[in-house]
Amino acid sequence: MDRLILMILAVGLVSIGITVLLGKVASRIKSLKYLPGALCLCLSIYYYYLARFVRAGEGFEDLGNFILAVFLFAAAFFSIITALIIEYRDRSKGDR
Repeated sequence: MDRLILMILAVGLVSIGITVLLGKVASRIKSLKYLPGALCLCLSIYYYYLARFVRAGEGFEDLGNFILAVFLFAAAFFSIITALIIEYRDRSKGDR
């Protein structure tokens, strides 16, 4: 269980890094920093769909798809929260 939590945190850190990098590089395009979170969320839904409905009952392939869905959902969560924090921070700097 400890390894699973560490893997989810590692995926989250990578997702946060990509979001911060996109926020810094393309600061003019506000919606670009939300792209990694949206892509991870879409892929998470896709892998959950594969695990639950398409290949249900095929053993370990279902489990692998479900674990990928969990990792991608965690990445999407961390990425969207980071993008919202960056957006809030940029707006508060602009008000001063």
